[in-house]
Amino acid sequence: MIDKIFLSTPTNKTRKLTLMLFDLIAFSASIILASEVKSDGFKEGYLFSFVLPIFCIVKLLVFSTFRLYDITWQYVSIQDLAKILKANLLSSGILFIMIYGIFGFYVPGLKEFPRSVLLIDFVLTLLFSSAFKISKRMYLEVMRQSVNNSLLMNTLIVGAGSSGEQLIRDFNRSKTRKFFPIGFIDDDPNKRNLYIQGVKVLGTTNELCEIIKKYKIQTILICILSVDRSFHKKIVNLAREAGVSDVKMVSTINDISNSLQVRVQDIRDIEASDLIGRQAVSINTKDIGKYINNKRVLITGAAGSIGSEIARQVVFYKPSKIGILDINESDLADLELQLKRDFPNETIKMFLCDISEDLKISQIFENFRPDVVFHAAAYKHVPVMEKFPEEAVKVNVVGTYNLTQAAIRFGVKNFILISTDKAVNPTSIMGASKRIAEYIVTSAAKTKNSSFVAVRFGNVIGSRGSALPIFIEQIKKGGPITVTHPEMKRYFMTIPEAVALVLQGAITGKSGDVFVLDMGEPIKILDLVTDLILLNNLIPDKDIKIEFTGIREGEKLFEEVLSAEEGVIKTSHEKIFKARMIQKYSPESIVELINNLKSLNGSTTKEEWMAVFKYYVPTFKGHLSLAKDEKKRVTEIVKTMKL
Repeated sequence: MIDKIFLSTPTNKTRKLTLMLFDLIAFSASIILASEVKSDGFKEGYLFSFVLPIFCIVKLLVFSTFRLYDITWQYVSIQDLAKILKANLLSSGILFIMIYGIFGFYVPGLKEFPRSVLLIDFVLTLLFSSAFKISKRMYLEVMRQSVNNSLLMNTLIVGAGSSGEQLIRDFNRSKTRKFFPIGFIDDDPNKRNLYIQGVKVLGTTNELCEIIKKYKIQTILICILSVDRSFHKKIVNLAREAGVSDVKMVSTINDISNSLQVRVQDIRDIEASDLIGRQAVSINTKDIGKYINNKRVLITGAAGSIGSEIARQVVFYKPSKIGILDINESDLADLELQLKRDFPNETIKMFLCDISEDLKISQIFENFRPDVVFHAAAYKHVPVMEKFPEEAVKVNVVGTYNLTQAAIRFGVKNFILISTDKAVNPTSIMGASKRIAEYIVTSAAKTKNSSFVAVRFGNVIGSRGSALPIFIEQIKKGGPITVTHPEMKRYFMTIPEAVALVLQGAITGKSGDVFVLDMGEPIKILDLVTDLILLNNLIPDKDIKIEFTGIREGEKLFEEVLSAEEGVIKTSHEKIFKARMIQKYSPESIVELINNLKSLNGSTTKEEWMAVFKYYVPTFKGHLSLAKDEKKRVTEIVKTMKL
């Protein structure tokens, strides 16, 4: 019965009426008991017919003014209790004025009221009203914890900081509990033997194996947001040594503004990407919130891995509307359903559109009127774009141009291009097309009313085109794992962390900037594959063979993110840098470039395409050699094409 009362989910109206009803009971009980304490008080008829209604009406009005009936019963805080004290003081002050006739405000009927009762009533009102409002939290966080713990998983939490403390509180409030927190471990020696929300800090990570065995731990939960992949790997290995394979983590990004709360919903199983590619990332959600809150946000390429994560993170900051645009109708529909399910109160608009269609883009901008645009739509597969360069131009170049022009025409305040490290000293057509997209965005920045920036980063683990899912699938099939070259290196970051930095980068700097994300240290693909095999309790080249297939067309052994070609400038965020753009285009020259590229068609040869990209992107180093005197040959080809 108690569970039904405290664990039910009332509507806003029901919750408000319930809080008001119980306060009416508290106010009535207070004045009645206060009058009983003062035995030489007044007659019952006078109390119930005159005094009690006045007291209840005054207190209800004052408590409503302090919005004490709009609070969430489950999450009553110290601030809410402070509001009860203030409201009680003010209401007692008003009643005092009415009784004593101060400032000429006098209620004749209160002349007989024993004034000493007012102080007793004040104390009782404070106790009764506060007790009821904190009762649900008291039940969930204290009383309920002793019930049915035998059915829960004995859980050890790694990290006794603020995130761990928030998580314990959310455990206690959760309607359906899975974890029973046995204790914390933390490497801070000053925290040893301390109790956090009633849970003891048992020791350090070096004592993990002994603690697991002593307390019969079934689940390990890593709740430190700022650690890197090596820490995760250490915990997983120690847990396995002690016989625990169930290791989970909190997936929330570290928030330096302390406005992001850790919740039970953020818990997930630890994955290979957390052990191999994770970098510690901190962002300021308060500043990002100011940037996005109550704005109309449009995301292109929203059905993709990056675009969908942008949508999921943006919706957290409560934009007034969020538009998701893509040409992939199935994944776009799935994303819309997911967002509407997870965020039922948010306005989600879906747009099925090819960004190379200028008229359709204009119609969408005219109807939706976005304030902020995140442009993630692009063709990204390097080998595919080598075969179909006209498609790279159509989407990555012309599509970007269409969006920037629509943004200028319809007064978009902020436009953010999602770019790539492959745009630096590009060796592929895909990389060269994204470099031209950067030129288009920096050119559009010359307009006065809108801000245009680009954010450039490397490989994200788990994105479409990422090698990690392919390697995992190859391991499941028993191998072999195919690697292009033993010295191949790549930067890696998880999708949520890359997107979090994109949002942070969007609010950094000024229009025309191209930002570069610090992806950490590059990882050798061979080391990544070896780690993956070992994590599956297999032996490289014995249980799973590793084969080298050779570098594919357009690929690099090492991708430059912090480029020697341009150099970078530090920003206020340690993982975000600003690229020094050597070459910039004027709006007029961009129009000429777009018209020239649109004039090309399916009959354009590969050599001609390479010349065109070399002409517009001087740092382009395609695998197809044009001639010994490359510059001269490029000029000849471009003249022949009449560009």
